[in-house]
Amino acid sequence: MKNGFTISTDKNKLDVDTIHDYLCNRSYWGKGRTIEVVQKSIDHSLCFGVYDENDHFFGFARVVTDYTVFAYLMDLFILEPYRNRGIGKKLVDHIVNDASFTDIRFWRLDTMDAHGLYRKYGFKEPARPERIMEKRKISN
Repeated sequence: MKNGFTISTDKNKLDVDTIHDYLCNRSYWGKGRTIEVVQKSIDHSLCFGVYDENDHFFGFARVVTDYTVFAYLMDLFILEPYRNRGIGKKLVDHIVNDASFTDIRFWRLDTMDAHGLYRKYGFKEPARPERIMEKRKISN
């Protein structure tokens, strides 16, 4: 328990319906994901759930990683009633300092509006963006 909340990697505790609802209806990045896509992304990631003192789920993030070289932080959110308490910052700090990621050389994340938050944890714009390529499947 940290300041009235806990962070757990136990996938059995996750509230997949709430995660799906948040990603599809309240995030700018997860629109259009089906419940099956959300479940599959959880199945294939290291997930972090955030719970209050009554074990009520209210926050989430996941990391796609090889546990050696690369880690991609994704889908991080704190539900609205729990915001502005520093919990999102504590979640990011917990994740980037997790013992599972001691050897990680390259972290990545995509954000449209939280650059200031992530800079506090060492994230920055790519030093050599000309070396980075991506392939995106755009769906309507």
